[in-house]
Amino acid sequence: MRKKWKGLVGIGIVTGCLMLFGCNQTPTDVEEQVKVQAKATEEVKNATPNVEYLVPKKDGLKVYTKQKQEKVKREIEKKLEEKTYTVEKPLVYYNPFGTNLRSANVYFTTKQACRVSYTISVQDKTIKDFTRNLKNEGKSGVTKNHGYQLIGLIPNKENTIQLKLYNKEGKQIAQSSFMIRVPKVNSNAEQKLKVQEVKKGTQTDGLFCVMYGRSSGKLPNICLYDNDGVLRAELPVESYRTDRILTVGNNLYYSVGYSKVVKVNRLGEVKQIYDLANYTMHHDFVYEKSKNALLILASEKNQKTVEDIVLKLDLQSGKVTELVDLKEILPKEYKKAKKPEKKTVLDWAHVNTIQSVNGTDIILSFRELSSIVKIQNVYTKPKLQYILCDQDIWNDSAYKNYVYEKVGKFTSQAGQHTVTYIPGKTESEYRLSMFNNNLTYSGTRKDIDWSGYTLSQVPVEERNSYYYEYKVNEKEKTFELVKSFAVPYSGYVSSTEQVENNYIVCSGSPKVFGEYDSEGNLLKEYKISGDRHLYRVFKYTFEGSWFAK
Repeated sequence: MRKKWKGLVGIGIVTGCLMLFGCNQTPTDVEEQVKVQAKATEEVKNATPNVEYLVPKKDGLKVYTKQKQEKVKREIEKKLEEKTYTVEKPLVYYNPFGTNLRSANVYFTTKQACRVSYTISVQDKTIKDFTRNLKNEGKSGVTKNHGYQLIGLIPNKENTIQLKLYNKEGKQIAQSSFMIRVPKVNSNAEQKLKVQEVKKGTQTDGLFCVMYGRSSGKLPNICLYDNDGVLRAELPVESYRTDRILTVGNNLYYSVGYSKVVKVNRLGEVKQIYDLANYTMHHDFVYEKSKNALLILASEKNQKTVEDIVLKLDLQSGKVTELVDLKEILPKEYKKAKKPEKKTVLDWAHVNTIQSVNGTDIILSFRELSSIVKIQNVYTKPKLQYILCDQDIWNDSAYKNYVYEKVGKFTSQAGQHTVTYIPGKTESEYRLSMFNNNLTYSGTRKDIDWSGYTLSQVPVEERNSYYYEYKVNEKEKTFELVKSFAVPYSGYVSSTEQVENNYIVCSGSPKVFGEYDSEGNLLKEYKISGDRHLYRVFKYTFEGSWFAK
C-alpha cells in the first residue's frame, strides 16, 4: 500500500495551526535553505499535535546537486511508506528541496478521488487572497494520493490556508484550513513592489517573472509577483540569472548558473541537472518540440569572441551540440568589428534573443547591428535567409541583398530585445514583436551611420522606447510596422510579451514594468527599488506544472 507514494512529493491538507521559524536564506548561499530554532520546534509540536512536520536542517549539500535532491526524496518517501497520512493528520514539509523560498509541501490521502484548490490569506489589508487550483498526477484530474507544492506564502506572517476538495464532477466534497507562520526570508528581494494603477482595465491571470542582473555582488534570485505586486515565489540561483522559465510537460526548465540548467518538477524537486561544459549561457533560450531540445544562446569559454554561438541541449540525453557559429554565417561582418580598447573580448554580434521557427530555422536579434536575422536549416546546413534592418546600415555590406524592403515610412528598430515570433496564416507571412530600445549605438562598429533613425535624434531625457510589431512577408521580402506604442525609455536590456490581448513590457533602465491593454494603454506600472539591475519580465500562469486550470 505504501509503494503508491513512490516518487511523489508534495503538499497536503492540515487542520490547526502550524508555525515554522528561523529559515534564513541569503542570496549568495543557496545551500543553507533553512535553519530552524529548537524552541520553535517545541512550539510547533504544542500548537499542532496532529500535524507531523519536517523542516530542512543544514546538511552541507548544495541545493542544485543530485546528492541533495535524492537525499530529501528518500527522507520523504520513507515517511510516506511508514505511515498513512490523512486530512486530519497530514505530513507537512517546509521548502524541502530548497528550490522555492516561499513554499511548503504537504501530503495526505483521501478515500475518494478528488482535486484540490487552495487560498492563502493573511491579516494584512494590503495583501489580497491568493487562490489557485492545484495540479496532481491523476490522469483523470483527480487522485486519492495528494502531493503539492503550495506557493504564495508570505514570510514573517501567519498564513491561513484554506483547501477545498472537489470530486470528478466538480462538486465540493470537503474543506479544511490550517495556519502557517512562514519564517522571515533574508534575501534582497522586495516583498511588495510599488504599484501605480494608471487606467482601469482587466489584467491577465498569472505571475510576473522578474529577472534581475547581478548587483552589489548579490545574486539575483528569480522572483514571481502577483498582479498586486506581492512576491509569491522566489527561486534561488547559484550564479548568472535566468533568461526565462519554460514549462515543458509538467516540468519547469530554467538556468541557475552560467553553465547550468535544471529541470524541476511541480513539487520543487530537481529531476535533472544539465551541464553546458565548455560554454556559458547569455540572454536567451527556447524549446524546440520536434527535437525535444533547448536552443541556447552561448559563448564558448576562453575564446576571443563572445555571444555568437547557438547550442542545442538534448533534454533526454543531456548532450550539448554546437549548432551555429555566427562568425561562419556573417564572416565579412565579423571581420569589420573592432574590439573597444578596454574590452578583453570581441562582442561583435551581441545576440540577445532566439526564436525557433518551423522546426528547422531560427530568428536571432543582433543588438550590435540593430538587426533581426533569420537562419535556415540550423540542424543540417545553416544558411542566412534574411535581415530586417534599415537599409543604410547594410549599404556597404556584402550582405545588403539579404535586407528586406520596408513597407511604409517608419524608423526601424535599434538595439532591440526579445524579438518574438507570432505565427501567421501561412509560413511565409507572420509577425515579429519586440522591445525597440531605440538605442543607436554599436561599440564595435563605429562606422555605422545612424542619421536615418529620427526617433533617437532627441535628448535621452525626452526619448521613448517602443513596443514594435512587424508583419514579415518572405515571398515579397518585405517587413511592415503594424503596431507600435511608446513605453519608458531604456537603452539596454528590457522585454515585451503579448499575453492574451494584453502586453507585458519591461523597461530595464528606469526599473519599471507594466501591463498594457490591447490598445497599448498602460493599466498598471510596477517599480523596483534599490540598486538591482532589472533585466526582463515575463508573465506565466504555471498551468500544467504547479497549477491546473
